[in-house]
Amino acid sequence: MLLSAAPLAAQDGAQAGLVIVHGDGSVTTQCVAFAEESITGAELLVRSGLDVAMEASSMGATICRLDGEGCGYPQESCFCQCEGSSCIYWSYWRLGDEGWTYSNLGAGNSTVRDGDVDGWRWGEGTVERAEEPPALTFEEVCTTEKEELTTESAEGTEVSAGASVTLIITPVTDPHPTELRPATDPGSDTAAVSGQAVSAPQASSGIKPVAVLGVVLGLAVVVPLAALAAALLRRREKGNRA
Repeated sequence: MLLSAAPLAAQDGAQAGLVIVHGDGSVTTQCVAFAEESITGAELLVRSGLDVAMEASSMGATICRLDGEGCGYPQESCFCQCEGSSCIYWSYWRLGDEGWTYSNLGAGNSTVRDGDVDGWRWGEGTVERAEEPPALTFEEVCTTEKEELTTESAEGTEVSAGASVTLIITPVTDPHPTELRPATDPGSDTAAVSGQAVSAPQASSGIKPVAVLGVVLGLAVVVPLAALAAALLRRREKGNRA
């Protein structure tokens, strides 16, 4: 039976911790929230969002692969590394007042309540010889993850110490920019301003509209006066002849 689930972040309500110890000694912790009064150890693994492959049998749920390490069930045996003289498997542990205790119950039959911590370790061993997970309390597992969740929610992105952060500022473009009128060389067509080519002012050519209007108005006055003067002159010449 292959199981997977989306990660469930720590939140208000019942919570239980997970401590996963890999064969190379690296440790993964998870804080899992649930609404029920209790769940099984197998359900705790599934709700953690970690990669889990388990085999269901009459003895309960057997963990074959966890967080990317273990046996690739069902393509291979769930105890693929426990078929000879040595036996490497995922040992199951419960955290109590006296520390870690090897669980004689399978994860499908165990009861997990608010404040509990389950431990899993990939390695060689038996009930008497299996090495227990490192000493971690519920507060160390869940309180730390709550603080990280709060930081990520407030900042948007978690930034680790010493990380390089690049801040990109996009300038706001003024929809009505002020016109640039740089001083230019009379023999130059353009002038460079802040790395950009800005067209130099061009000399105006032709008659300005105001001048044209003056000419038109002048003609409108002069032409009738000239016609009137010519008519008076012709009358005077006729009178002299008479």
